[in-house]
Amino acid sequence: MSRLRLTAEQIGKDFGVSGSRVEQIITLKSGVLEYPWIIRAYLLSKAETQGVELTPFTALRGNPHDYWFLDGNLIDRCGID
Repeated sequence: MSRLRLTAEQIGKDFGVSGSRVEQIITLKSGVLEYPWIIRAYLLSKAETQGVELTPFTALRGNPHDYWFLDGNLIDRCGID
């Protein structure tokens, strides 16, 4: 987030949720396994658009569709409640 100069509040605005909700998600405390993956995809997209190289994610690796326990459809919808 810092390399993209984004705050939790800015990200929340893009998703229509509060900054505190985004903080819950990025600290893996949202209770919804798919939400961090949605934020990850959002950040990767922003980085590509801005030409910014991000530090590799440590907890979220690979393709979320490869994990049987994740709802790929929820991730693809890119929505957060």
